[in-house]
Amino acid sequence: MTDIHTNSVVTFGDRRRNPPETGTAGDISPWEVLRGVWARKEIILCAFAGFMAVAVFWLATATPTYTVETRVMLAPRAGEISTFDNENSPMLPDAQTVQTEIQVLTSRPLVARLITDLGLASNPEFNPALRSPGLMGRILLAFGIGDRTPTTDIEEITDVVLSRLEVYQKTNSRVIAIVFTSVDPRMAAIVPNRLAELYIEQQIEQRTGVTSEATKWLAEQIEELRVKVQKSEAAVEAFRTQSGLFLTDGSTVPQQQLTQLNSQLSTAEADRAAAQAKLSNARELLASGNAVNSAAEVLQSPLIQNLRQQEVALRAQIAQMSETMLPTHPRLQEEQANLADLERQIEKEVMKVIEALENEARVANARVNSLRASLTRLQRRMGQLNQDEVKLRALQRDADSNRALLESFLLRYQQANARAEADAQAANARIVSRAQQPVEPTFPRMSSALTFATLAGVIFAFLVTFLIEVFARGFRTGEQAERTTGMPFLGLVPEIEPRRGAPSPSDDILRDPSGPYTEAIRALQGHVLLARVGDRRARTVLVTSALEGEGKTETAASLARVFALGGYRTIVVDADLRDASMHEALNVMRRPGLADLLMSRAAFHHVIRKDSMSPAHVMQAGTPIANPTAALASSQMLWVLNALQQTYDYVIIDSPAALSAADAQVLAKAADVTVLVVKWSSTGRRVVARALKLLSAASSRRVGILLTRVNLRRYRRYGDEALREYPVQSAHRSAHGPAHRKAAAR
Repeated sequence: MTDIHTNSVVTFGDRRRNPPETGTAGDISPWEVLRGVWARKEIILCAFAGFMAVAVFWLATATPTYTVETRVMLAPRAGEISTFDNENSPMLPDAQTVQTEIQVLTSRPLVARLITDLGLASNPEFNPALRSPGLMGRILLAFGIGDRTPTTDIEEITDVVLSRLEVYQKTNSRVIAIVFTSVDPRMAAIVPNRLAELYIEQQIEQRTGVTSEATKWLAEQIEELRVKVQKSEAAVEAFRTQSGLFLTDGSTVPQQQLTQLNSQLSTAEADRAAAQAKLSNARELLASGNAVNSAAEVLQSPLIQNLRQQEVALRAQIAQMSETMLPTHPRLQEEQANLADLERQIEKEVMKVIEALENEARVANARVNSLRASLTRLQRRMGQLNQDEVKLRALQRDADSNRALLESFLLRYQQANARAEADAQAANARIVSRAQQPVEPTFPRMSSALTFATLAGVIFAFLVTFLIEVFARGFRTGEQAERTTGMPFLGLVPEIEPRRGAPSPSDDILRDPSGPYTEAIRALQGHVLLARVGDRRARTVLVTSALEGEGKTETAASLARVFALGGYRTIVVDADLRDASMHEALNVMRRPGLADLLMSRAAFHHVIRKDSMSPAHVMQAGTPIANPTAALASSQMLWVLNALQQTYDYVIIDSPAALSAADAQVLAKAADVTVLVVKWSSTGRRVVARALKLLSAASSRRVGILLTRVNLRRYRRYGDEALREYPVQSAHRSAHGPAHRKAAAR
């Protein structure tokens, strides 16, 4: 069995043969944590049972409460005086409006009104002053410290009611939910319903007040406007009379005169231009020598036209007579003389026409000048009249504005009076769902609470166990120790319960040669036998620990006895010169030892003695000395170890704890291999790492980890891998009775 176990475990190797795995969360393996949690079934059950006991007790003692809900829907505002003439539909309340109404529902004045309306001040549930004092309160009253007649504070009652009240907006709606919680189911339904009613009543009161104030204000404004209209219209007429700006056909008389003069002046200027054009044309014809007879005015004269006809007839007659008569004929000469008189007469008439044109031009020019003078005088007057008209228009606008405002206010006043009664009951909210008195309490619900408590208890139990496992200090499996430290794992040593006749675990080597403790020490022996230093086998074994009380002395004594019983010449040296305990582990008397040998106070044959229960030899610590570290680091110590190696096959050295003194580092440098004893599931991982760092820094030799004082009953719970690390239990069960198996399990 020893050979099988020896071949199945890791032997001494290089100092860092198994470096810690990278990419993991420190030295914690998830699978090991899960196995560790499952291994602590008792803690899980106890934590779950405790949680459920607290939950059941709380459910049994908790005061049942009832929660009900009233729903209020916000409707568009209507009936406001400011929107009487608005033909558009009222806007729906937006999110800000809904939140504002929620704040109104939870306002302290409205809640105080609710308290007064329902008489909540006389209810002990809401008035702390009416509640019976507790034990501490009665004690204080007995000593005269407390207040025997506490006063009712409305603010405190309001705080209590608000703490039971919850008002929120229903999702994607204009509905507000009013939720209230009470220990009385009847009160739980009354409070939210009454709060909604008071909220609507408050809105109606506010709306009625607004209507009354608006009507009163309109009446006052109408009276003021009437006075203003009278004054403004009287001012208009007075100023019109003073300035003479009377209206005729929509304009004043000066304006009409100015318009007429402008029109006449335009006509006169046109006539003058026409007369001057005619006169200029006639003068141009006369000046150029052309016949003026071709002028239009000449041609249009009836007298000239008649003379022209006579001239034409006379000329025709002369022409006819010329054909038959000589120029000297008296009749022909007479007719020619008549023609000359006729031409002179036509010329006179033409000159008369030209004089007439000149007279017409002079008259037209005079008329234009006269009209311009009149227009200039009227324009000078209009300058002052325009200023007066500006003032008149301003007065007229003021009068018109006052009259329009008066008419508007009169219309609004009539509408307000007509709708005041109908709008008196208008509100922007209505109750769509009233709270009903509940039959069963909403809290606690036993079935749901127990289900939740069960789930929470399971989670709590596993969480507590998980935290205990995660923050566990020590190593529980060899794989965990080897992965975390990177050092070879040498095995597990079970915890031995002290029994009568076997005060030390090393005695179990002799009393139970096939027991689990003995097999564990033999497994350690196998590692030492396989360890080599260069070309030779390791012969000097240092047994140390990180802290005191981890079983290093017991392990060293047991290993020495196993080697001696196996036929090897073995000596165990107690190098703990500060707190020697090897004599207690081997049940021998304390005698001179290593300290006396190093101080040259004794020889080898004085300090080496045979173990009374095995073939092993023992060298105790001896008499305490002042500087143990210096003594162990001296050349005398090296000489002692060399001498012992020449005599013995194996030298087992027990040293002080590595973190309590530097002695272990000094001895590790001289030893072939070092066994670091670590108490199972107790010694902190950082402590072990610090000890390994010190030992590794002191020597390049090999260091192995041995887990001691293993609780087999707890260790078996860590799964199949944990059992494979310690397979000797089956052999132990088959070789010993139930009583010993019970002791080994402990």
